[in-house]
Amino acid sequence: MLKILGGTTPGRLIAWLCVSACAAAVAVAQEPAAPGNKPAEHVIGTVTVTDSASRAVTVKEDKTGSEQRILLGNTKTLLKVEPGAKDLKSAVRITAEDLQVGDRIDVRGSKMPEEPNAITARSVVLMSARDLQKVHQAQAEAWQHSTAGVVTSVDVTGQKLSVTARTQSGIQPVTVNTAGNTEFTRYSPENPKTPATSELAEIKPGDQVRIIGSRSDDGSVISAERIYSGAFHTINGTLSAVAPDGKSITVKDLASKKAVEVGLNDQSTIRKLPPPMAMMLARRFNPNSRRAQDGASRPADAAGENTNGSAAKAPEAADGNPPQGMRRHAGGGDIPQMIERLPAIGISDLKPGDALVISGVATGNGSRLLATSIIAGVEPILQSAPARSGGQAMGGDWGLGEMTIPQ
Repeated sequence: MLKILGGTTPGRLIAWLCVSACAAAVAVAQEPAAPGNKPAEHVIGTVTVTDSASRAVTVKEDKTGSEQRILLGNTKTLLKVEPGAKDLKSAVRITAEDLQVGDRIDVRGSKMPEEPNAITARSVVLMSARDLQKVHQAQAEAWQHSTAGVVTSVDVTGQKLSVTARTQSGIQPVTVNTAGNTEFTRYSPENPKTPATSELAEIKPGDQVRIIGSRSDDGSVISAERIYSGAFHTINGTLSAVAPDGKSITVKDLASKKAVEVGLNDQSTIRKLPPPMAMMLARRFNPNSRRAQDGASRPADAAGENTNGSAAKAPEAADGNPPQGMRRHAGGGDIPQMIERLPAIGISDLKPGDALVISGVATGNGSRLLATSIIAGVEPILQSAPARSGGQAMGGDWGLGEMTIPQ
């Protein structure tokens, strides 16, 4: 698989792979030289407008976000490929009238003097929006039933991973077999919007993973079809201070009791759980905890106080039930996906003493974290954690929100 253009959805990897690989084959094998030595133009993007009268389409380009008018009247090579195709062997010829809004296309051509504001296409490789939607739905379904966890060891020779995974039965060790045709995708913590093709050797202990594959009856072994990985780290802590420039915060890590500097950049997102959702997740993470059941307060850190010296109080949670839109997730929904749907807030919306879950990449000696996501409003969840856990109720897989398939 190759990296995505135009989105973070793992299902879209297929779209870009097919369009780009197949179009490259067209360019090498079939495309004639540009007429009159005109500069070659290459556009990959999504059809936004069709104009059957003039046999033209408008394409929003992935790379720049700008729109390009594409003239198809003299196009000699117009092909359609199915999602999953890696070459042109199964491609079928189509006409300009077959293109529809939402289709993904790769266009090669040139600008002509008589049409300086348009590209005259010589070749077009298309992937149908309808076919892509079917693939995306299948990918989303597989993602919903995937297994998230943290890598404990990697056996490249034996083609296996050992993972501590969160399952419906609780936290348990899982062996992941990657022999065969397992596909690997890796998310860069510095730029999580751009996942790329990967391999087993790039996965390291401590990495977070999403595994799609078949599980053994007892759930202890997974034969992986696809593995998404990233070097994300997650800490639970309380906010101590916000830098005057708003580009960093200081957090007291509840596990190590040490201060951690957390850097923010344009890729960092901050969201806050509504109280009913936080209470629902507290019950889900630790259903045996009375605090998760009734919302009774306990200090957010293991010492019994917030960083401002006051006891942490659980937010009041209406009737104690999650909002109607959240209830369908309570049994086994995708938690990062639920969180991603929440509106983003600003750093100015946080205050000292707030409990936070922060995912990002550790830098230096581990005393600094570059945040990819910050989740506030988590007091009920940390309060429901066992007293000796250091508040680690939320596990190590929340950074995988960066890998979530958006709707």
